[in-house]
Amino acid sequence: MGRVILVCSGKGGVGKTTFAVNLSIACAKKGQKVLLMDLNVGRRNIDIYLGMEDRILFDLGDVISGLCRLDKAIAAYDLCAGLYILACPQYREIEGFGPGHVKALYDRLRSDFDLIIVDCPVSLGGVLRTVAGDADTALIVTIQDYSSVRNADALNEKLQTLGVSRRFFAINRMEKQYSGAVNIPSLSFITKALQIPLVGIVSEEPAIHLANNSGYPVALEDGSDMELRFLQMAARIQG
Repeated sequence: MGRVILVCSGKGGVGKTTFAVNLSIACAKKGQKVLLMDLNVGRRNIDIYLGMEDRILFDLGDVISGLCRLDKAIAAYDLCAGLYILACPQYREIEGFGPGHVKALYDRLRSDFDLIIVDCPVSLGGVLRTVAGDADTALIVTIQDYSSVRNADALNEKLQTLGVSRRFFAINRMEKQYSGAVNIPSLSFITKALQIPLVGIVSEEPAIHLANNSGYPVALEDGSDMELRFLQMAARIQG
C-alpha cells in the first residue's frame, strides 16, 4: 500500500510547492511510482512549475463532480519516469469536498502508487483537517523568519492532534549573509522550537526561481547539488 506524504507550511511564501514538486521528482528518480497531488484548491501552481499548463484536461474537481473518472484526471510527467500529476481546479472551489472524499481518494490511490505527495493548502483549520486525517507523514517547510517558525510550530501541533505521527521539517530560502545575525532565528532556535527531525536545508538560489518559471524543476538536473539535496531529503523522510 502506498503512503501519503503531506508537504505543508504555516504561512504562504516559504516555497512549499517548490518542495513538493522537487521532492516528488527525487522520489520518482529513486524508482518509486509517485503521484503529486495539488490540493491548493482554486490556487494551483504545480502545472506551471512542471511546464504542464497545456497538459491538464481534467482536474480533481471534475472527478468529485462525476465529470470524469479518476484515471482520466491523472497525467504522466514526460520528463521524469514514474511521476504522475493530479491537479486541482485553478479558479474554483470544489463544492462539498470533505474528509470523506479525501479518505476515499487516498485509499484508491494507495493501491496504484508507492507515494502520494500532497501539496497542501496553507491552513490550520477545517481545510487542514480535510486533507490530513489519513496521511502517513508530513513535511513542514519553513524559512528563517520568526513568524514563519511560530506558524510552523502551530501547524506541527495541529498535525499531531490530527494523528499524523511522522512529522519532519525543512528550512527553505536560507541566506548565508544572515548567518549568526541576532535578529534572525538560528538553526538551533528553529530545531528547538519545532522538536521534530530536520531533513534538509535549501539556500536562497536564483536558479530555483528561474527553474520554477521555466517549468523545469531543479531536481531534474542529473548530478546537480539540488538533485542531491532532494534525493537526500526523500531518503530521510522515508526512513
